[in-house]
Amino acid sequence: MNKIFKILEIVWFALGCIGVLLCAYSIIKKDNEGALYFLAFTVVSGIMYAVRKRQRVKFENAQKQAKQKQ
Repeated sequence: MNKIFKILEIVWFALGCIGVLLCAYSIIKKDNEGALYFLAFTVVSGIMYAVRKRQRVKFENAQKQAKQKQ
């Protein structure tokens, strides 16, 4: 289960990086409307990355506590 959380975290991070690159490309091409969409996509990806990272850390801490109680 921990691997799934880590993979999802990496996927959201990668999507955020791609969004930044596409936003910069749109700005260079003078497509400001497209850049706004990619910027919004980047923000959503960043939020999802943070949520997934927090979820993974909580899950790891819960596993450590369960092992210590045994």
